[in-house]
Amino acid sequence: MAATITISQAELKRQGDLAYNNRAYKVFLADNSTAGLDAEDTAALWLAEELATANGYAAVTGTIAAGSGAYNATTARYEFPAIVAVFTATGTGFTYDTVVLRIGTETSIVGTLVEDPPITLLAGQAKTYRIIVGQND
Repeated sequence: MAATITISQAELKRQGDLAYNNRAYKVFLADNSTAGLDAEDTAALWLAEELATANGYAAVTGTIAAGSGAYNATTARYEFPAIVAVFTATGTGFTYDTVVLRIGTETSIVGTLVEDPPITLLAGQAKTYRIIVGQND
């Protein structure tokens, strides 16, 4: 007989707050076409594939505010406000195939979003990503 334990909303909040409250984040773009990295690779390896700061590209950084999370009954998880990352090209633009989220100075990343085919933004073009971090069971 299998036993199932349901994690309480209070426990999800406790875990989420420990992981994300007052933590800096960085959303960056990478060209992973030759490195072949995946979400299990280290932050250092991913940072080596980050696009050069040129032609309008810059990573999006910020801090997840303390106390900003809330339980979402629809998704059954404790979520923090969306991180909105907007990337706008200038000059000759840039091409990327992966969006990467890193929290703080952790040696691992939170995760990746792979674009297939790769995205090319030309001068004046922009792409917006809305990323929600959360804690669930």
